[in-house]
Amino acid sequence: MGNPMPNNLHFLGNQELLKLPKIAFLSSDKFSAGSVLKSYDWATEMKWQNQCVISGFQSKIEKDVFDILLKGIQPIILVLARGLYKNAPTKYIPHIESGRLLVVSPFTGNIQRPNNNLASMRNQFIIDSADEIVFAHIYKGGKLERLHVRDGVRVRVLDEE
Repeated sequence: MGNPMPNNLHFLGNQELLKLPKIAFLSSDKFSAGSVLKSYDWATEMKWQNQCVISGFQSKIEKDVFDILLKGIQPIILVLARGLYKNAPTKYIPHIESGRLLVVSPFTGNIQRPNNNLASMRNQFIIDSADEIVFAHIYKGGKLERLHVRDGVRVRVLDEE
């Protein structure tokens, strides 16, 4: 089948956000109770800062962080592990229209369901796009542990095993 990622990206929203310095936020599906609290605290602090946060917002913690961030003022880039939405979810529309939310897909529109392979490629795209990376939790042997972080990028783990 080959690599489903095209040479170009697909967008919904303000593409200028891609030019901003970006902080990636990622969390494993498996996490500790401590990582939940630390992630919520981090998101609460971030929502009033004007620093762009990029994530897939797919895992449970990432979704919760996204909901916290939506209540703030900072720019957000949501990267999908599937093709772009035909219709954006209703809660996204005011944020897309205001220019503070950009939805990006590195995949063609005919890919409508995320899977582990697409999520890994999406996460690598997020890491490659970020100037700083915050991991809520990384468990030993997990997919996040295998991502390649380029030299010079600051990495923080909120809660380590």
